[in-house]
Amino acid sequence: RSLLTDGGSCKRRMALVENLQREALGPLEEAEGYRVLSESFGLTQGEIAEAVGKDRSTVANAIRLLQLPPSVRRLLVNGVLSAGHARPLLSLEDPIRAGDIARRAAEEGWSVRRVEEEVKARREKGRTSPPGQGARTDPILEALQEELRRVLGTRVFLRRAKKGKGVIEIPFLGAEDFERLFALITGREASEVVE
Repeated sequence: RSLLTDGGSCKRRMALVENLQREALGPLEEAEGYRVLSESFGLTQGEIAEAVGKDRSTVANAIRLLQLPPSVRRLLVNGVLSAGHARPLLSLEDPIRAGDIARRAAEEGWSVRRVEEEVKARREKGRTSPPGQGARTDPILEALQEELRRVLGTRVFLRRAKKGKGVIEIPFLGAEDFERLFALITGREASEVVE
């Protein structure tokens, strides 16, 4: 008996497999379908691959896309970034860096190879920070900066000046990114303020 005909939920499994075999699905829709087959129906990646007629590595790579930061997943859903562009970003531990690279790749039309090179450069840069750099950084400022990066989903730079003053710098990568940041910070759309 086939894996897809065993058990009481055969019709649901068959419908999901048929849906996954359609070519019109986006990479995250496909990945979510594979995840459901794995978690809800207990199928292994090999069994899923056999059922949908793909290689096991294709299924595994698709499922991994679900681990991408939300900012990168949005670019995939909107069709601005391909799965090939997004896969190298999975090797970055910092979701903010991954989001930064993804946005730049989308806006500047980078090739997959360019994304791979940028990811490699970021990973190497992280491993070879200059000696003594940790002594110059303020751990409290670093923690606050990282929290702002996490919340805003983009790079944020905090710089202290004298007498408790300082600067918060939030770069944006285009009009859409600016509008997203503006709405996050103010709770309003930019168009509401300009009217």
